[in-house]
Amino acid sequence: MLDVSPAMNKFHYLVVLVAGALSVFAFAPFNVSPLAWLMPIALFYALIQAHSKKQHILLGWFFAIGLFGAGASWPFYSIYYFAHAPLAVALAIAAVFSIGVAFLTGGLFGWIVSFYKGAPLLSRLLLFYPAAWVLVEWYRSWFLTGFPWLYLGNTQIDSLLSSIAPITGVLGVSLVCLLIAGAILSFFLGNSVQRRDKVNSAEVNTTLVSHYVTREETFVTSARIISASVVVLITLGSFALTTIDWTQKIAKPLTVSVLQSNISQHEKLDPANLNKMIKIYKDMTHKSSNSDLIVWPETGLFDFFNNHMDSLIAPLQKTLKNTDRTIMLGGFYVNEGGGVENSVLALSHDNREIYSKRHLVPFGEAIPFVKYLGFLGEWIPKSSLVPGENDGTLLVAGQKAQMSICYEDAFGAETITSLPEATMLVNVTHDGWFTGSLEPAQHMQIARMRSLETGRYMVRATTTGPAGIIDEKGQLIATATPYTKAIITHKVQRFTGATPYVRWGNWLIVGLLLSILIVGFFWNRRILIK
Repeated sequence: MLDVSPAMNKFHYLVVLVAGALSVFAFAPFNVSPLAWLMPIALFYALIQAHSKKQHILLGWFFAIGLFGAGASWPFYSIYYFAHAPLAVALAIAAVFSIGVAFLTGGLFGWIVSFYKGAPLLSRLLLFYPAAWVLVEWYRSWFLTGFPWLYLGNTQIDSLLSSIAPITGVLGVSLVCLLIAGAILSFFLGNSVQRRDKVNSAEVNTTLVSHYVTREETFVTSARIISASVVVLITLGSFALTTIDWTQKIAKPLTVSVLQSNISQHEKLDPANLNKMIKIYKDMTHKSSNSDLIVWPETGLFDFFNNHMDSLIAPLQKTLKNTDRTIMLGGFYVNEGGGVENSVLALSHDNREIYSKRHLVPFGEAIPFVKYLGFLGEWIPKSSLVPGENDGTLLVAGQKAQMSICYEDAFGAETITSLPEATMLVNVTHDGWFTGSLEPAQHMQIARMRSLETGRYMVRATTTGPAGIIDEKGQLIATATPYTKAIITHKVQRFTGATPYVRWGNWLIVGLLLSILIVGFFWNRRILIK
């Protein structure tokens, strides 16, 4: 049963639920980026009315249920269409996933901000609410192996606010979105909000009927001046940052071809199609023979490399003789211990290198708590994959390329591990598991943010798209229509140097947020004691 007080009613929960769902339209493929700083206004306003910890938690949770229920329900597609679970089971698993992630995000956020409910309105809107939300985004990037999806900052990749990313990473862009939301609400509210707080029984006069006391916020004009100044400073600062080039060109550009085969997931899972798929990639590779680098998508060779050394890999390597060209193939590698790794094999005229995925996908490649999930039978995919133990790079024409496979590119802190030594980024992905959902477009948006954060081009190969080439400013400069067969060929410039984010990672922004919340907590306690 919802916790409702005279200042709160069930309508508030409905509003924040809808606002969370509408926030999804800020992300790709819709790209209505202002919604990322307009929709949190509804959540912030409802939080102002809340008096209890339970209400704060529920409001945050409901907003996040809307966000993840609408924007991250795509596991349903792989469970229902490809794992062939009954519809009811697929819907239930997707719902539990969305609600669980929502609780770990919005519920935790609500719990944190409940400690600041007695603080002045301006400080809550401009400090504590934004800081708490973004700190929870960071926490979500590593807790239970991490799920760094639907970060508000990703929505701003094409907006002026994106210029902050090379300094703070995507978390700083999320923070700016929420600062704008808080500033807008503060500007229009002034001191017109009366907050009703539940009081201790010792404070209540026995002649009073209500156990709530009304506290009115103060400093109307100054609050509005501060709020307007925040928006102006963010705008001017973001514009100034667009003029800075954090990294510098090095060596001559490479001609790169990305192979988008458009082999459907159903075709890929049928062993009878293996030779047909190999022929498709061989033909596309031959047509790209003038390129310096050719990149197959993740598990383009849907088999073990060892099974195709003589029939595929050695002949491909012979075509590279007396050249500096490189071919990257996605497939499975059996390591010395017999473990199977999701890998990329880089072929040059005189060398073979392996990069293996280090961050496996929970419930896809690695199953957390698998011994407790046996009742789900074959609906939860079983996997024997093991993580790689390499340094994350492969050589391309004498320069290091920072590699990532699948959703490894969602982790900004992991992408920078071999920078600034690496001069370009390469990601291979197979999003065919989520055909027809929002996931492939969201994933490309995330990949673009990695390029912007690092000041590096990214070469991104996916089976069904969108594949393409992203420049150092996060702009997609070459791509093909999703769900079409295409060879995407373009020049790729390599870069040296380091953005502030490459040097500091997330610790700059996380340290700032923790400082705000810790100092604010003790400052707020001091005010309440007085």
